[in-house]
Order: sequence, then structure tokens, then C-alpha cells
Amino acid sequence: MKMSRRIVAIVVLIALAISLMPLYSHAADFPITVKDGKGNSITVKQKPQRILSLALQTDEILLNMVSPSRIIGLSIFADDKNNSNVVNLAKNVKGRYSSNDIEKIIAAKPDLVIVPYYIDKAKYDLLKKGLKCPIYVSLNPNSFANIKQEIINLSRLTGEIQKGQALIKYMNDKINAVQKKVKYLRKKKYVLFYTYYFNSTYGKNTAQHEIAKYAGVINIAAVAGLKGWPTITKEQILEWDPDIIVIPSASYNPKKTSQQYVEEFKKDPAFKNLKAVKNNAVIILDDRHVQTVSHYIVEGVYDLAKAAYPYLFK
Repeated sequence: MKMSRRIVAIVVLIALAISLMPLYSHAADFPITVKDGKGNSITVKQKPQRILSLALQTDEILLNMVSPSRIIGLSIFADDKNNSNVVNLAKNVKGRYSSNDIEKIIAAKPDLVIVPYYIDKAKYDLLKKGLKCPIYVSLNPNSFANIKQEIINLSRLTGEIQKGQALIKYMNDKINAVQKKVKYLRKKKYVLFYTYYFNSTYGKNTAQHEIAKYAGVINIAAVAGLKGWPTITKEQILEWDPDIIVIPSASYNPKKTSQQYVEEFKKDPAFKNLKAVKNNAVIILDDRHVQTVSHYIVEGVYDLAKAAYPYLFK
């Protein structure tokens, strides 16, 4: 009787292990199908070996997931030192492409093309007509959830599920580490992301809004009900009077540095009574971390939290 029970127990454990195998499997079974940013079902029949990416966020994900020998092209932004987190990794891939390079992309004979969610419909249609391979449209990266889903989708399409899981773990670990530090704040600071060359900010429904949330600060533009990437006025900045104002690190003006823009902002008579000016809290954060919409965005969470509450990070 005891032996019989033991055999039954072993059989049950084996059956349970078999049922759980798909949950813990790190291998991708091809063909694989995922939903892209247009809601289309994209099927890849076998592990792609000639991948081409046309967006910086997918450049950054792929270069941390896939061997460069399997990537034949990256976006033209991969080498941008102001915004790209993968300048050094990108050196291992020769090709550079934009969505304007229709004939060049077709001639490259890729077996998987990844295009940005904002691609022009006419260009997308031309690629669909000229390419025989799957075309995956990236998700709108306006939230951390979408960024994580993008990583999952790309890890499945490329057959690199384990590496995709590692990137998501990296994101979760970094966020959790910051959250532990800011968890018991009695009073959170208000932040304004201010892109001076466009007179714009980030409101709700943006990844930058979520950077603020996870960093333990309050996005003042979102409190005012703004969404997306709206333009703002001096009067609004004065009315909001944020604790911290974040200026982009990239100037894009050969005659002025970002630091000069900060000093110009602080010397503006209209802004002299702002809390951020009085407390020397008009700051520059690395665009590569704050503007990115790949897994590197969690570095922006860390950067902002540390700038807002330096005493928590000693």
C-alpha cells in the first residue's frame, strides 16, 4: 500500500512538472506569432538571422538581446551620443537605415524588419509590398507596461526569451530599489520636465510621466490635466511653481550648451521667484535615460529620484 502511494505521488509530481514546463521554458518554438503595434498578428516561421531595426528604442532592446551577427541594420539614431544608450554596442553592426530608405531596406534582404509605431502609412505600405519577410510595428512606448511588452514581443520573435526575461528583471529590480528609498516620503516634490527649444513638457500618457511616478515625485503638468507632449507658457510655469525643473541634456544649438540654457532660465526676471530657481533646482538629467523608451528608462527613474532626494542615496 505504501509503495503504491509512493508511485502515485511520483506520477503526480511528474505530471505537474510537465504541465509547468511551458511556463519556465526559455526556448522559443517557431513558428511564433505576436500582436504588433497596429494590432496585426505577426508570424515568424523560423529564428531570424537578418534582423533590421528602424527605431532607436528597438535598437537598444535588440542589441542587449540578440547577437550583433544576426542584426544587419539599425536606425540612424543608434550612433547619436546625445540619445543613444548603445553607441558602443552599435559599432558591431554596420548598416544604418531610416524609414525613407525603402529600396535600400528591400535590397538588404532582411528576414525580420522592425519599424516604429509612428511610421508613415505610405512608407509602411511600400515596405509591405516590397518585402517578403514579416514587418513588426513597435508598440507605442507611452508606458512602462508597453515597454515591457515590447521586450517580451521582441524576445519571442527573435527566439531570445531568456534574455528578454533578464531585461525585464533588470527593469523591475532597478524600480524596486528606488521605490524602497522613496516609499516613506512624507512630502513629494513637484517636477516639471521643460524642453526649452520647443517650450514643451510631458503630461499624462507618457513614459516620462511614469518616470516621475516611480521616482517618487509628482509630474506637475499631469496634475494640471495636460496629456502627451504639449507646449506651455511662462505664465503656466509661474502658476505651477514646481520644486524641480528638468532641462534636457542635449542642446542641438552649436552656439549654446544646455548649461547655458539653465543659466539663461535662472536669470530670466520672470522666473526669479520660482522655488526651483531659488533652491538651485533647475537641473539637467541625461537625455539617454529620461528620453529613452527602452529598458534603459529605469536609469531615468534612478537619476530623477537621486536628484530630488539626494539624502536618500548617500
